[in-house]
Amino acid sequence: MIYLILAILTSTTILVVFKLLPRYQVHLPQAITLNYLTAATLGYLSIAGEFRVADIPGKPWFAFSLLTGLGLIAGFYTFGMSTRKVGVALTSVASKMSVVIPVLLGFIVFHDPMGISRVGGVVLALLAFYLTLYRKGSRAAGLAVLIFPILLFLINGANDSLFKMAEAWFIGDDFVLFLATAFLVALVLGLAFSFWPGKQREGLKSRHVVAGIVLGLLNWYSTLAVLKGLSVFDVSVFYPVYNAGVVGLSTLIGAFYFKEKLSNLNWAGVGLALLAILVIATR
Repeated sequence: MIYLILAILTSTTILVVFKLLPRYQVHLPQAITLNYLTAATLGYLSIAGEFRVADIPGKPWFAFSLLTGLGLIAGFYTFGMSTRKVGVALTSVASKMSVVIPVLLGFIVFHDPMGISRVGGVVLALLAFYLTLYRKGSRAAGLAVLIFPILLFLINGANDSLFKMAEAWFIGDDFVLFLATAFLVALVLGLAFSFWPGKQREGLKSRHVVAGIVLGLLNWYSTLAVLKGLSVFDVSVFYPVYNAGVVGLSTLIGAFYFKEKLSNLNWAGVGLALLAILVIATR
């Protein structure tokens, strides 16, 4: 149970940190790049036994680690922009509702038993996604803001699906090495983006470094807590309860600490999201 609680707390704290970055004028690309430097370093240091870097490109999961690294950094950028544009609560729902995509993958690719509860949970989740992100006013203006949580939903879902396929077909006992390599790929892509020709550069400041280290620590240990939790709970139980916990806690923080305004429909969507995640966990 302690790993489940730690996973919920660290994942929610990542959302809060992203929300606070503009307040301290932290440069998002630098913070995200330094986050992956921290996470990759922790990952490789935590690998039990010896390994050779030269052997990594020959691993059967290497191509998946490249795709996962791309998805990780794309997701983190979108995460940061979404918390700024729509807030902690709605970003959390968009992120955690992405569980629908790997669940659908399980039905189609891995032939998981569909069951009434699983199908009903997916339908509820899609309805919750719509209600939570619903906005009154100009449709064009609303779409311009909501593009970030929608992208986050798709990117996180694709990432979870890639991870599920890699775990099922290729990773074996190399789980931590695979994850550390994906973080390293994200770091390389972040550095490439930061030094892209013609791109305006921001000087390295202590606040950017501190933010990157904090995010990296949270990123790695939230992932580690999830891994440890999966060794105790069934996957179909752990992920939905974990996601529901993050949605619930981040919604409360967004509403009461950051004073984020949610309509009655938005609150109904949040409640439906929690219900959908728990229904998906039902066998």
